Amino acid sequence: MIKKKRRIYDARVYLKYFFLFSFCFLISISYTQVSADSSYKQPLQVDGIAIQPIKDRIQLSEAEKIWLEKNKHVRVRVGDWPPFMITGNNVSGIAIDYLSLISKIHGIEFSYITQKDISWPDALQAIRDRNGVDMVPAIQPTADRSKYMIFSVPYQTLPWVIVTRSNADFVGGLKDIQTKKICVQEQFILQKEIEKDYPDLNLKVIKTSTPTLDSLKEVATGRSYATINALPVVVYFIQHYGLSNLKVAAPAKFTDLQLTMGIRNDWPELASIISKTVKAMSQKDITAIQNTWLSVQYDQGFNPQKVRRWMHLGAIVFLIIVVLFIIVNRTLKRQVEQRTKDLQSELEKRKIIQQHLKNSEERYDMALRAVSDGLWDWDLKTNDVYFSPRYFEMLGYGPHEFPYILDTWTKLLHPDDKERVIKLVTAYLENFSKQNKKTIYSVEFRMKTSNGEWKWILARGNVPIVDEKGSPIRLIGTHIDITERKKTEEIMVQTEKMMSVGGLAAGMAHEINNPLSGILGAVQNIQNRIFKDHEKNLSAARECGADIAQIRKYVDIRGITPMLENIQTAGFRAAAIVHNMLQFSRKSNQNFELHDLAILLDKTLELAASDYNLKRDYDFRKIKIKREYDPKVRKIFCIGNEIQQVFLNLLKNGAEAMAEKNSEKKECQFILRVKNIKDEVIVEIEDNGPGMNEETKKRAFDPFYTTKSVGKGTGLGLSVSYFIITEEHNGSMEVESTIGEKTLFIIRFPADSSCQ
Repeated sequence: MIKKKRRIYDARVYLKYFFLFSFCFLISISYTQVSADSSYKQPLQVDGIAIQPIKDRIQLSEAEKIWLEKNKHVRVRVGDWPPFMITGNNVSGIAIDYLSLISKIHGIEFSYITQKDISWPDALQAIRDRNGVDMVPAIQPTADRSKYMIFSVPYQTLPWVIVTRSNADFVGGLKDIQTKKICVQEQFILQKEIEKDYPDLNLKVIKTSTPTLDSLKEVATGRSYATINALPVVVYFIQHYGLSNLKVAAPAKFTDLQLTMGIRNDWPELASIISKTVKAMSQKDITAIQNTWLSVQYDQGFNPQKVRRWMHLGAIVFLIIVVLFIIVNRTLKRQVEQRTKDLQSELEKRKIIQQHLKNSEERYDMALRAVSDGLWDWDLKTNDVYFSPRYFEMLGYGPHEFPYILDTWTKLLHPDDKERVIKLVTAYLENFSKQNKKTIYSVEFRMKTSNGEWKWILARGNVPIVDEKGSPIRLIGTHIDITERKKTEEIMVQTEKMMSVGGLAAGMAHEINNPLSGILGAVQNIQNRIFKDHEKNLSAARECGADIAQIRKYVDIRGITPMLENIQTAGFRAAAIVHNMLQFSRKSNQNFELHDLAILLDKTLELAASDYNLKRDYDFRKIKIKREYDPKVRKIFCIGNEIQQVFLNLLKNGAEAMAEKNSEKKECQFILRVKNIKDEVIVEIEDNGPGMNEETKKRAFDPFYTTKSVGKGTGLGLSVSYFIITEEHNGSMEVESTIGEKTLFIIRFPADSSCQ
């Protein structure tokens, strides 16, 4: 009877575990299912555009409804005119996105006929004859076309622009290129307008299957001086076909291109349906389509929305597992204690229970290691903290190297993060309420590793237990190493800064150069006409009844001479800034050649040593140079003089920094390293100067940022160097520094640019 009761008791216990686990499992599954099914509850979308709101704003007439019932299939002729029409592997483009939206809303089936099947003139004739083609998705209305075609409302307005090579002379409009050869596309609406308004232009008509691309290539190769096309089309082709030596020189002052959809004239209902749909779209919907094709695109390695959703799911599942194991462990422990008291004779049974407990703990530890997270459990009453082995392993410490108390965590925090993080944790606990138990504590900070470096950590936690007053008793959570993610974010931010400045630099530099040249030329002419003993200067002075020597004396007394010198000095400095700005916007046209980086570095040292003059505060020849070159280092393909420019910038900056610190009479020294590491060739330039603080280090590569006094630097040297390495040579550049000790610049070149 006793054994039977025990078996019933055991069955109840295991049944309780089974239902508990099943309940938790169903919660996690239902959460996953809700997350997975939630998208079906959203309105049907096309490329992020909500269909139903647009559909609700459209009021169709009875004639339009009858037409939709009878005509569900429309044949569309599509040309190759990116980004509005693209006929590659799949028909796509802005116009096609509009048709897809119309199809989803009204159920119209559009079939596409490309330029390979029918030419543009034949397509227009087919619409006129109502045979084989029903509409075209991108066309400008004209009086002639209105005779056989009906047009929708315009869905895109495009300005016309003149395109020339980057090194072409200044062009302000068509009058500046009247004597040049200009190419346009055959049967293009602009061709007739140019021939009408500018009959004397030297016009070349491109009659190929890809006239837009071939027109741009005509200009890029110098066969024609310029071409005219719509601005978004030009930008798309320049970016996607690598036509980097072309530029948009000036607007072409023609009437803006109004893009509509042209439909055979016996289908006015279809034209009206399309127009109503375009009008019903919000500006947000229109922008969503345009940004897909007209914005700069970046490859994204992950979908943040999906990552957040799966992180939330993972956190909930993880917390369920943690709570489940804690409940199971505590229940098993109580069961062991109870059975130890009641069933001393059943030693074998006790061993089995203990083995169950051990297996459960091992599974618990394996689960934590599988997700690579460190677990912590903070007792808020005693300040004791449990740290899992992985918690210390990710920082390079042993599992029992520190005491299990709260001070262990605070001592490992970065000094700059400590106050912020402690305030956040305190505020979280103070604002915690029993009614808001699902609130998650989350914060990012740096922790010190065993080798003295700092790792970025993401801490997330929650309060699982409160007292009778609702105050938290324990805080449990995880630590995740996010160091690599933070580095990637910093690189992305720096790259975006460089790209944004590079996009502005060319236009600014060209705009500044013209007035700057006039200023410098005027100053030089003034100096020549006052201080040169030319016959014209002397005769002009005599005509004014003055002696040239008296004029020069007046100029000296009034301080005009130093004023002119200051203008000239400022002008030359501005010219240097403009020159550096242009380096952001121009891809080098020099050839890549095989170079030994150690040899380039030594040649740069010779240049730096010969650059000393009385205006500088240092003598480069007195700086100690320590070389640590790998004799087996690989050569790389690079532009030698650009790499030397990078080295020279770093050496000069380091020399100036060490000169500022030289009040300590410490010997100035450079340590130069060239080495192979895995699939990279690495150059390191280290000085023993004053170093950089965190703020300076973060902004070191920012354009126009400098810590030098006015007149000693433009703030572009390191920015240009960063641009040369990352954009021109697909490498990377970073800086490490210790205040009062050193600054180290590390340049990495990828393996595919090297040669054994």
